[in-house]
Amino acid sequence: MTNWEKLTAELVEALEKSCVRDLALYVRSPRRLIVWSFVSGIFRGLGSAIGFSVLGAIALLILSRIFGMDFTK
Repeated sequence: MTNWEKLTAELVEALEKSCVRDLALYVRSPRRLIVWSFVSGIFRGLGSAIGFSVLGAIALLILSRIFGMDFTK
């Protein structure tokens, strides 16, 4: 195997590992790209809302313990 063939094989292997084929599919199909971006945006927003709610509840719990206030009334 020559040096060029070895380099080509390494390049092909690196491209397969980097999922370039999947990326090319999304770029070729604008509809798929838009739908995927929309769905991922919904889930990111949902995750942010849930995370903020949990952190807010923990912050209120800590504040109620520190200052002796009751936020449940």
